[in-house]
Amino acid sequence: MLYIFLTGPYLFALGFGDDAPEFSLFDQEGYTHTLKEHRGQFVLLFFYPRDFIFHSAQLTKSFEASYLDLKSKNVVIYGVSNDFMKTHLNFHKKMNLTYDLLSDPEEEIIRKYKARGLLGGKFISYLIGPDGRIFRKYEDNLSVKHPLHALHDLNF
Repeated sequence: MLYIFLTGPYLFALGFGDDAPEFSLFDQEGYTHTLKEHRGQFVLLFFYPRDFIFHSAQLTKSFEASYLDLKSKNVVIYGVSNDFMKTHLNFHKKMNLTYDLLSDPEEEIIRKYKARGLLGGKFISYLIGPDGRIFRKYEDNLSVKHPLHALHDLNF
């Protein structure tokens, strides 16, 4: 039984060409965001375990540093964790972010995007194409490089 769990949906991410699961999540201010509202645009969706932990702060800063370059390529950025909206609001203000953080406290979307690890959330990012399919996934240990990888992939 443990073998099935270790090889199941918790460890394997979606891949190139897969349909990106639809989502409808609240941001830090209570506004709803969906994937379908961005058809025709790239969406860079990154997952992280919790607000206010060191690596999450570094990750959100790296996406903020690339925000203008990504926006110029018609890319929408969302960060997703299981934190509540109020926690996201405080973190968003502290980090002075220009993109939205989406709240998934029930982890429904986190599970659909296979961003839940054995010990909690994973650092994983998906670049979703204008057609709603996974264009690239980034799940290396240097998650602060995910926005740079996305910029590189968009230049080809």
